[in-house]
Amino acid sequence: RFAAQDRDGEHFEMEAEGLLAQCVQHELAHLDGGLYIDKLSRLKRERIRRKLAKAARHAAEAGDA
Repeated sequence: RFAAQDRDGEHFEMEAEGLLAQCVQHELAHLDGGLYIDKLSRLKRERIRRKLAKAARHAAEAGDA
């Protein structure tokens, strides 16, 4: 159950379960500054960072060509 405001500023409450509840939690995590990568283990997070760094290097090299 959560309380929110619609785009007109009107307050409302809603109860969610299942996929809708997961979607609401996901969006609330974004509002709190959370990202998917924050929930990963340190090992997986480092693996992703290395892949992103490699992709950035390749993109930079392609731009130099």
